[in-house]
Amino acid sequence: MLLVPLSLKSIIGGGIEDKRWTSVLDSLRGVPELGRPSNVPFNLTVTYLVPGEVYVPKFSGIRIGSFLADFRSLVVQVALPRHPEKDAREELLDLLDEAIARAEAWGKRKKLLSGPLEEARRAAFELREVRPD
Repeated sequence: MLLVPLSLKSIIGGGIEDKRWTSVLDSLRGVPELGRPSNVPFNLTVTYLVPGEVYVPKFSGIRIGSFLADFRSLVVQVALPRHPEKDAREELLDLLDEAIARAEAWGKRKKLLSGPLEEARRAAFELREVRPD
């Protein structure tokens, strides 16, 4: 079994949210290889924040959340707009690529990385190849 140091999570705003976001997130999280810690400088968790009636993120775009040193795990938060501008799947995957780039920059600044997060990039690329049924 392939070990992939990339996890996808979401926080849903509650009430009425755009189901295009949530249905794509459900399909992406269903990939069994994701989220298996491996021997890398750090594992990456990308958390998508989906705005709804109850909760709306207080920021826009992508930011570094927290680094859990004991677990060698970095959380990157992605605040989604209320609605996708185009294909929700493509937008989420584009934002995943940006989140990985942000994590790489953070890792280099903190001297935890000397190169790219190859396994995370490979997993993100493979997610583009896997189409839901």
